[in-house]
Amino acid sequence: MTPDDISIVHQFVDDALDSWHGAGVMNVPYPDMPTEMRDEAGVVHDSDAVSWKPIPSTAADSDIKELEDRINLRYPDLYKEFLQYKHFYDLWSQKEINFFSHGIYDWKEELFDRYFNSWDPAKLIGQGYIYFADYSDWGMVCFDTNNQNQEDGDCPIIMIDHDLLYDEPLPMETLYPSFADMMRSLREEQINPTQYED
Repeated sequence: MTPDDISIVHQFVDDALDSWHGAGVMNVPYPDMPTEMRDEAGVVHDSDAVSWKPIPSTAADSDIKELEDRINLRYPDLYKEFLQYKHFYDLWSQKEINFFSHGIYDWKEELFDRYFNSWDPAKLIGQGYIYFADYSDWGMVCFDTNNQNQEDGDCPIIMIDHDLLYDEPLPMETLYPSFADMMRSLREEQINPTQYED
């Protein structure tokens, strides 16, 4: 992990959130949203929705260690930087990689729920795959910690089709060689969107 890698993560997150803000779509049906994340000046299109704003992350090293200890796997260092940068409710890339909600008080519970309640943990966590985002509405984007480098924990990013989770052997597609490569690609897509259009 380099300083440039960290900068790219921050730029990607900031630009993605700025885009959401500019489109006026930063609202979710969450009446009990913490005050810290409410945007009183935000645009709301639905009477049940509450406008939100991103804020600096409060995720501490001890929080991340708690998660790693619970799943008995190591996060890539650059993903830790991602978790410790901003809190948000929605963060989608143009490549349909949709990061999990990262609210100020419920982000750990969100991850625990994804790891242990969304899909069979024996098929994902138990096999060394850390589920960290959705691919459109049909795939799970995971870290393949079976091929993790020792220096900074980075590893290939794989995608598993929800419908094929119980196939043997488990079919998967490698999306990127590493999280750093994924973030560079997502950032490049923000800078040059026409290059990626069909």
